[in-house]
Formats: sequence, C-alpha cells, structure tokens
Amino acid sequence: YSSMAEMEDLRGQLDAAGQAHVLGGWGQLDAQQQQQLRADIQAMDWQYVARIFKSSMAANQGESRNTVKLAPCSDVLTLQAQTGGELQWRRHGMQLIAQGKVAILLLAGGQGTRLGSDLPKGCYDIGLPSHKSLFQLQAERVLRLQELATEELSAHLTVPPSGPAKPLRWVIMTSPFTHEDTLSFFREHAFFGLLESQITFFQQGSLPCMDETGRAIMDTVSSLAKAPDGNGGVYMSLHNSGVLSMLQQEGVEALDCYCVDNALARLGDPLFVGYCHSHSAEVGARVVAKAYPEEKVGVFAVREGATCVVEYSEMPPGQSEAVDPVTQQLLYNWSNICMHYFSLAWIQQVLEHLRKGAAYHVANKKIPSKDGPVQGIKLELFIFDPFSVAQRVCLVEVERAAQFAPVKNAPGTPVDSPDSARAAVLALGAAWVREAGGQVASPGVEVSP
Repeated sequence: YSSMAEMEDLRGQLDAAGQAHVLGGWGQLDAQQQQQLRADIQAMDWQYVARIFKSSMAANQGESRNTVKLAPCSDVLTLQAQTGGELQWRRHGMQLIAQGKVAILLLAGGQGTRLGSDLPKGCYDIGLPSHKSLFQLQAERVLRLQELATEELSAHLTVPPSGPAKPLRWVIMTSPFTHEDTLSFFREHAFFGLLESQITFFQQGSLPCMDETGRAIMDTVSSLAKAPDGNGGVYMSLHNSGVLSMLQQEGVEALDCYCVDNALARLGDPLFVGYCHSHSAEVGARVVAKAYPEEKVGVFAVREGATCVVEYSEMPPGQSEAVDPVTQQLLYNWSNICMHYFSLAWIQQVLEHLRKGAAYHVANKKIPSKDGPVQGIKLELFIFDPFSVAQRVCLVEVERAAQFAPVKNAPGTPVDSPDSARAAVLALGAAWVREAGGQVASPGVEVSP
C-alpha cells in the first residue's frame, strides 16, 4: 500500500468519529477489496456524518414538529395579481438569462423503475407523436429560451450589451445509479443541439446507513452500506463537486430548479425568475392551487415565522380542509411542485447551516449487510428543509395545466402517469394553437419548443 501516512490518517478520522470497526477486517482483504473500502471511506466526511446523526436523532426523539403551530402563507403572487407587472418581470428575467446571471438546475437522480424502465427517468418517452424523451423536451426548451433571451436583449436594451448573450448554463444532478447512462444518452443525441460546454453533470451524494448508535453498517467486508442523501443533498453536492464555485466565477446569481419528471416544466420561466430577482428573493417557489382539499401534496405554510413545506401526512387534523372565511379559499392552498429559485448567496448560507449539524429525516429501514438484513437508519434531507434559513421567500402561483404534469406512476394509471402527462402536453399545445387563431381537430397537438 503506497502511503502508510494516508492509511493512518483514515484510521484517525474513523477513530475520531467512533467508526473504527470499519477497518476491523482490513488485514483479511485483498488489494482490490482494500482499494474499494478505501474509496468508500474517503468519500465520506465522517465528522459531518457524526454531527448530523446526533442532531437528527435528537430531533427525531424530541418534540414532534407537528405540535409547532402552523400559519398559512399570506403573500403569494396569485395569477390574478400578475397582470400588473408581468411584462416588466418577464423582461427583467430575459435580461438575466441573456447576461448569464441565471442557470438552470435539473434534479435527475431517479430511475424509471416505476415506469418499467431501468434507464434514468429523463430518457423516458411519454408517447408524444415526436417520441421525444423528457431530456430532449427539456433541452429544446433550454435552447428556445436562450434564443428568446438573445432576441429580447438586442430588442430592448437601450445600452449595447457587454458582448453577445451567454449560453444558458444547465447543471444536472444525477445519482450513482443514473450518472453514466445520462452522460451516454446526452452524447448519443449530440447534446440535443446545445453546446457540450454549457451542460455540467454532477452526482448526488450518499451517506452511510447506520445502526441506532450511529455505527456505520458494512454492506460487504469491503464496502459500506450507503443510501442517497435525499434531494436536499443538492446543496452539499453543488459545493463538493465544484459546480457552485464554477457558477460563482461565471457571474451566476441564481438557479432555477426543477425535477426531471415534470413533462411541462417551463424551466427558467422569465416571469418567475424576473419577479424573484427583482424582489431580492433568497428562495422562490412556483406553486399551484390544490385540486381538492384532500389532495396528498405538501403545502407551503409558516412555522415559527419561517416559510416551510408541510407534507400531507404532517398536517394537523382538519387543517387540510380549513377554509378562509373571507376569501372562501383553502387556508393551506398552495402546493409544492418542486420548482424553485435559489440565490447563490443563500446557498452559501445553507452550507453553513448544514455544516453546523442540521437535522435530517430519520428513516428506520431493514438494511442489507454482510451479516444479512439488519435494522438500521437512513438519513435524508429534502430540498425544502433549509427554506427556514431564508428571510425573503417569494411564492408565485402558476397554472397547473401550463406548468405541471408529473410522470411518477406506471403507464395506464389515471393520474401522474405518462398517459396523463402526454394528454397535458397535447392539451397545452392545442390551447396555444387556438390562442393564435388556429383550429384543432384532434384532442391535442404537440408544439415543438
């Protein structure tokens, strides 16, 4: 083994974090196994793992968050309220995009398992007439938005821009399960007409699975049992991969974030980013009104003075159906659709908050181990967990029919399936044609971005 000093360093890190047992069988491993285990150990920040385990277990055993009083969000920019400043915000958003001050962040760590596919979800074809994959639909929207922003820049800027419009930066978070397949798919399709240099791929992190005392579980004699750290791992992964510092150096000020399985994702929506940026938002979220009171969705609320997302299962009894006597609207009406705006300065604050040892969610699971399945713990963070760190949050209502068609369930399922998403894309296309004065004979039409 090349460096005894490096080995001692690893041993020291594990000892300090109470994980000395991980190297217990080191002497019995062959060179290849030693290399694998060393890579697993080096991939973890053991002090960080120890801090979050401690705070997560304390939060999990402490008072339930459900007992903390919730209040509804009052300041949502509704569709009705958008008519006044729409043009101005949209123009501001286009300018930010053309100047390279906004980048698009795609969360694409999921596989299409529920859809009957082993490939990344983004490779999935929802059955449109063009048979374009989700990745292709989204890439073409990036390309079109870039063209529109360039046109807007030359048409409306009174001062000449400092050089030509910048390509719109697209950063894509994959997972260990989807990374290689995603890269291959983009290469096979020549990056869908985008420049290879404007797309950056980085991987979601993972955390060790642990027993209830915090000891890491061994999957085999030469590997740790690991689990993805949740979509909230995106903040640490942006930092650890070097993507965050790259964006900062390029002058990017904010990210527009969405999930790969939304077939109607209007990524980088200039009205949304323009509104958030002009209000100095740290966090923004596009929201849709709940379809009906019992809809099983997370909703935005205020807890201890901070904006948060409350999962359907966490809502106190009766609150999901509660109605505002004045407006006759549901009190908790605004659904989270995972379409967010983050200022880069706020992401830096989140990193500080996490490093202090933020509480992750604790999931008790059976974990496969070298000694057979054992009871263990997986820690995960949701992307909205750190929203409480933000002082300035903008919530903007969008039309469900125009911006939200999730592809989560198997084909043939009536809701949130390839079938319902395809119908939504075709219905929106038909609406555009009618708005432009055309007629549509079929139930819908696919309009290329």
